[in-house]
Amino acid sequence: MVRRQLALLVLPLVLFFSGCAARPIHPGAANSFDSNAYDALLVTDSVIQSTKADLTNNVFSATVSASVKTALNNLITAYDVADVAYVAYHSAALSTAGATAAQQTAVTTSLNSVSTSTTALVTAKAGK
Repeated sequence: MVRRQLALLVLPLVLFFSGCAARPIHPGAANSFDSNAYDALLVTDSVIQSTKADLTNNVFSATVSASVKTALNNLITAYDVADVAYVAYHSAALSTAGATAAQQTAVTTSLNSVSTSTTALVTAKAGK
C-alpha cells in the first residue's frame, strides 16, 4: 500500500522532470514547460488536500501523525514558493517580452524542492 502511494505521488513529478511523457499542452499555457509545471502544481495541491483530509479523519496513528504534519507543512511551504515562481513565469511567458531563463530556472528549482518535500511526506506517511 505504501509503495503504491509513493508511486502515485512521485510518478507525476518524475515524469515532469524527465520530460518523457508526451502530454498535450493545456489551453492557455505558453509552452510545454508551462503546461508541465502547471500539472506538477495540480498534483501537489491534490496531495496536500488529501493529506489534510487524512489528518482530519485521523487516518494516521499517533506515532506517525506528528511527522506527517511536519512533512505536510514543509510541502505546503515548498508548494507556495513554487506557485509564486510559476505565476511569475506564466505571466511573463504569455507577455510579448516572454519569460527569462532565470524565471524558468526558478520554477524548476522550486519544483525540485516540491518533489523532495513530497518524497519526505510519503516517507512520513509510511512511518519511517
